[in-house]
Amino acid sequence: MLSVRLEKDVPDVVVSLSGNLDMMTGEVLQETIKSLDSAQVHSLTFSIGGLDFIDSTGVGQLLKYYKRCAAKDICFRIENDNPEIEEILKIIGIRELVES
Repeated sequence: MLSVRLEKDVPDVVVSLSGNLDMMTGEVLQETIKSLDSAQVHSLTFSIGGLDFIDSTGVGQLLKYYKRCAAKDICFRIENDNPEIEEILKIIGIRELVES
């Protein structure tokens, strides 16, 4: 199960995730992001410290949003204080692309 909350709304959006971000739950995040008016967003931050698990599908979603933000000159960040999830981000190379 995945819980997605908008902590802050436009123009500086913070999306807080908790639970599992995987193939079975990714649609929940996708629907939340679709609801945002990207023309009004200046920054998009994912707060993922509450995640217990992330699989390749979840990582792929974060990368997709990173690319979309880069194309629209929107600042993209991932905040995380979960050491297990952070290790995954570093191994995959996301931390070379995305600031925290």
